[in-house]
Amino acid sequence: MNLFGMELSEKQLIESIGQMSQVAGMKRHILCGGRAEGVEAVDVKTGSGFQFTVLPGRAMDIAWAEYNGIPLGWISKSGIVAPQYYEPEGLSWLRSFFGGVLTTCGLTQAGAPCDDQGEMLGQHGRIGNIPAEHVNMDAYWQSGQYIMKLRGSMVEACTFNENLKLTREIKAVLGDSKLYIHDQVENIGYQPSPLMLLYHMNFGFPIVSQYSRLYADDISVAARDEAAKPGIGIYDSFQMPTKGYAEQVFFHSLRADADGYTSVGIINKEINTGIYIKFNINQLPYFTEWKMMGQQDYVVGLEPGNCIPEGRAAARNNGRLQFIQPGEIKDVDIELAVLSGEQSIQEFINDMGGNK
Repeated sequence: MNLFGMELSEKQLIESIGQMSQVAGMKRHILCGGRAEGVEAVDVKTGSGFQFTVLPGRAMDIAWAEYNGIPLGWISKSGIVAPQYYEPEGLSWLRSFFGGVLTTCGLTQAGAPCDDQGEMLGQHGRIGNIPAEHVNMDAYWQSGQYIMKLRGSMVEACTFNENLKLTREIKAVLGDSKLYIHDQVENIGYQPSPLMLLYHMNFGFPIVSQYSRLYADDISVAARDEAAKPGIGIYDSFQMPTKGYAEQVFFHSLRADADGYTSVGIINKEINTGIYIKFNINQLPYFTEWKMMGQQDYVVGLEPGNCIPEGRAAARNNGRLQFIQPGEIKDVDIELAVLSGEQSIQEFINDMGGNK
């Protein structure tokens, strides 16, 4: 492994330290104070300068992340909010939306509030406000790599309606600046259920600034609505926080390799740092860009999903609504990685097909 600029074997590292927590590991704790009171959290340190915080108390989503002291994700004005404060009606989901590197939307609703066949649905569904059960942490050596894994399950269920289980595993490797998410959604009920799953991944300053660019291997890009149309020519560039800015949303059609994998990144060349996410369009065929350049609400969302954030009624009417059958399991894999230094940044840009 490469650690602190040195090539080390497992034996060399173990001989040099008293305990792995000296260089890497996971630390489980409970948040205290205000509306975050009682939320379970796990800090993961990889030893590469990359560290992040998983919230089993909020659907195993990921709040803070940083690389060598540089923050990667955007944290909203609400901050971390415990599930008991969740307000499901209308747009009130926003009152407990902490942003972070990952907020999961779904499992039966994602997007705008709506009335779907007589059922009133709030924005982005319930899953992100459900605490995890059976949380497990494990760390071990395998083939010379020190692997850290965190696993937990969330059940979204309603009498007479859905019974869906999301099991999430998050993995990191000593010395790497990456994390890996493996999700399984299972219908543990006895009737088909709508399935809307959107990975709301939110990046902010300084990864996002007027010097930053979005990189994606686009086939086409479409504006969601009239508000976004004026920005279609600059969907991949950003600006300083702007008073009165109205959010712009773009739908991307992406090229992928022979196995279905594609990547999307944001890079700030002024600080020689960026991030990318990698996912499979066979699992998550849609990709949404949320561009919000407002004051304090200064964020870019990269949102792969099995849907676009239009709400279940619109998805049903537009023929895009997916279903999961009793006993069926859907797998999802996402990789998030830091890009640091001119070489890794340029290699990623070249993979995206050119320069910006």
